[in-house]
Amino acid sequence: MKKKNEKPNDMQTALDWAIRDYEHNIEAGYIINGTQYFNYICNQEWKKYLNDMKPCHKNQYGMGARGELKEGKYPPKMASFGSSSRLIYELSKDIDGFIFEEKLDTRVGGTAHLDGFLRRGCDYIYIEAKRREIYGSSHENEEIKSVYEPVYNKIKVVCGSLFDYRSVECKNEKVKDTKKVTFIVNGESVKYFDLKQLICHFLGITYDIAKHPVSKAKVTFLYLLYNPKDLEQNIDNSYCKKIMKRHEVVVDFINKNISLFKEIFQAVLQYQIDIHKLDRPDIDFEFKLVDQYNYKLD
Repeated sequence: MKKKNEKPNDMQTALDWAIRDYEHNIEAGYIINGTQYFNYICNQEWKKYLNDMKPCHKNQYGMGARGELKEGKYPPKMASFGSSSRLIYELSKDIDGFIFEEKLDTRVGGTAHLDGFLRRGCDYIYIEAKRREIYGSSHENEEIKSVYEPVYNKIKVVCGSLFDYRSVECKNEKVKDTKKVTFIVNGESVKYFDLKQLICHFLGITYDIAKHPVSKAKVTFLYLLYNPKDLEQNIDNSYCKKIMKRHEVVVDFINKNISLFKEIFQAVLQYQIDIHKLDRPDIDFEFKLVDQYNYKLD
């Protein structure tokens, strides 16, 4: 049998392995299509994991477009030790009324997929979870549908010199109405924070609330970023410093730009109101960076 990833070959896999070794009570080694993957839970453990999941949660993940529970060419995404879905699931599964894989219409280019959502009266709490994602490739020159450019232009008007972007036409003739975009914040390219996704989330949230306005809605966006501080003894020596540095860089970027994210939210809200002729809802918006140690839904 072919064995995949017997040694980590990138930061993401190194993190998977470190989490696996830290959670030493879970057996690794998912087998599919004649290959065994040691950065995934083994088949038997995964079957037990699914059996322990509440039917409502299994349905939420099963209905999601990202196929977190489905086998394909590779093991189910959520079976990965570095899965952000597994992170938020284990932190939130016992919260009454919590919804996983919340889908919101952006009314621009598709659907926004939020990792978690909880509504309590006029309080709306949206959660985006990140674990291994920030250790991948740069977000510079990402392919983005051209229909989003008017949104980015609106943000530029509202945020001024704090926000900008540069775009170039895609040379691939098979990809129509698409450009490669790099976001610029405070004069520097945004590399390891998924700002494209955040704006998409804001489009879905603002339209959803604006079309069904409530009096004095409080919207809280929690950015749940996994903290690897307890993994240092488990991370492969070739990647430990790189992982810790990348986490530090992303945390620093978020903390420095929370006020900008709030302005972007207001710009996106105004865009939705202007385009769809909606009344402006009374929204109190807050953006919070949290990790697995201080994650809580007040």
